[in-house]
Amino acid sequence: MFGGPDPTESDCPPVTIGELAADIRYGTSKKASDSGEFKYLRMNNMTDDGRLDLSDLKYIDLSGAELENAKVVRGDLLFNRTNSREKVGKTCVFNKNEPMVIAGYIVRVRFDDRVEPGYVSAFLNSNYGKGLLRKMAKGAVGQANISAKEMAKIELPLPPIELQRSFLDFAASVDKSKF
Repeated sequence: MFGGPDPTESDCPPVTIGELAADIRYGTSKKASDSGEFKYLRMNNMTDDGRLDLSDLKYIDLSGAELENAKVVRGDLLFNRTNSREKVGKTCVFNKNEPMVIAGYIVRVRFDDRVEPGYVSAFLNSNYGKGLLRKMAKGAVGQANISAKEMAKIELPLPPIELQRSFLDFAASVDKSKF
């Protein structure tokens, strides 16, 4: 799906993440602890290959607007905006039915119905996507950053939704065959 030196030069029209997004928000900067009402997702809960890892969790209590801004629901794209240059831009799709809360260095993206979040995650986790993110990252020693505003400018090809779903089904079957 993302073959070739520049997948944005495909037959599918290019579109930015921001054009596809219904909502883009940062998580909370409030400190987490070992107890609280909501599970608190941090950068270590996102793997380098685009999966959610809930083996090491913290917790937090939030309410009102602060909770609504930081809460994630099934289908949200999570983007790690601050990390080392090699790991900045780690991306996964939140695939749980239980609401959780994200830390401030994670960006939550909710998309409109033209795109599957897994398709965007696969694009950003492809070799091309990882290279693009490394080039975009601005940073100091040991830390790199890609703001939500910069992330929203990333262009990707937008095939029809049926083709996106076929791609995701194929990718899932390949993952199953690995095990």
